[in-house]
Amino acid sequence: MNATIDASLRQRAEQHLRSAPPAGVPPSVGDLQTMVEELHVYEAELQIQNEELIASRAQIEESRKRYFRHFDLAPVGLIRLTSEGLILEANILAAQMLGVNRNLLQKGVRPFLAHVAPDSLGAFKQHLESALASGEMEMCELMLRSNGGTETFMRMQSVVSSGEGETVDFYTTLTDLTERRGIEKELERQKILADAAIASKELFFAMLSHELRTPLTPLLSLVYELSADPGRSLEDQAALAIMRRNLDLEIHLIDDLLDLTRTTSGKLDLHFGVTDLHLSLANAIEICRDDIIAKGLELECEFESVSHFVNADAGRLQQVFWNLIKNAVKFTSAPGRLTITTRSHGDSQVIIEFRDTGLGIAAEPLRHIFDPFFQVDPAVKQSIGGLGLGLAICKSITKAHGGELSASSAGLGTGSTFSVALPVVPSPASPASPASPASPAIRCNGLRLLLIEDHEDTRLVLARLLR
Repeated sequence: MNATIDASLRQRAEQHLRSAPPAGVPPSVGDLQTMVEELHVYEAELQIQNEELIASRAQIEESRKRYFRHFDLAPVGLIRLTSEGLILEANILAAQMLGVNRNLLQKGVRPFLAHVAPDSLGAFKQHLESALASGEMEMCELMLRSNGGTETFMRMQSVVSSGEGETVDFYTTLTDLTERRGIEKELERQKILADAAIASKELFFAMLSHELRTPLTPLLSLVYELSADPGRSLEDQAALAIMRRNLDLEIHLIDDLLDLTRTTSGKLDLHFGVTDLHLSLANAIEICRDDIIAKGLELECEFESVSHFVNADAGRLQQVFWNLIKNAVKFTSAPGRLTITTRSHGDSQVIIEFRDTGLGIAAEPLRHIFDPFFQVDPAVKQSIGGLGLGLAICKSITKAHGGELSASSAGLGTGSTFSVALPVVPSPASPASPASPASPAIRCNGLRLLLIEDHEDTRLVLARLLR
């Protein structure tokens, strides 16, 4: 626009000279008035031109400041590279990363390859080739070496830009990953140590379980043998029952401690198969039936008429049901009631509920009921024993089956409800099996049985039972 104004002024000046009167002839009043008007117009045009120049200068200054903010002060290193790897331009952070005075990086004479560690040269060249071939932003990770010799692990991202003439330039960002890599290595080291600690803990508890169970096994065998004698007095039978219950409790406690170490490390040994849910519940109820009768409790079972099948470790699933029934029995007094129900939840889940009319659970303990070693207030739990591991293990087993275990209670004196939600699977096909031929009777007259057991007392009791 400035060039247009200058040309217009020049044309008007030439026209004015051509139409001016000869030298020595004074101008008329009309000519003087015209000249004054033209001077005013020229002054206005010069003012407009000056304002435009000032505005252009302000825009250039703002553009320079914006460039400084976005390029020079960027939180990542920014570099413009030639296809040969020469540095054409670099921001402040990139110069710091390379340990070079920024002025030396603005002349297009310093090769970026001088800062690439030898092991990363191949990755750098492949990176530029990939960016050139794809025309899109490419990323690689490599080791850079500063002028001071310090090596840093960098993430490089490059994209092709339009160079001058036929040349090709790359806009490249550099992000320092050294700290992150250090954190990752430290986390990896800690994981190795944690895995080793878990393995050591599992081995310790496995050995401890073996050492604790070994002396209990002959005792429990003898108690069961003595309890089977119908000629014993009621007093002796009651004493043997107490011994049997406490020995069973100790063995289950040992199993719970071993299970806890396996569930916390995610290494619980499970063997999945299609399992009849109602059959598993019936087996758990049968195991607990004597305790339910002894406590004088009423048992109600409200199972859906349709059969439910789940993909489960049958033994572990029965362990969950057994623990929940045992807990309900412990916290419920006669004339109490335990209700076990099953119901479908959509097409993909079955809900098993264990509702009792026992002590109930207050709001604060309810929030921690599945924490390992957590026990309710001693003032309300009565003398039930245990370490508070049963529910924590039940929670882990249920979760390992893709299910969820939850608890609810309206407070003390209102009873409690434990719900197990499990995914269902289609019922297994039951093709007719061909009849198996009858096995011939095995005659063992004159044969000997070899019993191998390193614990002497256990070996003696097993030999006694076998004889």
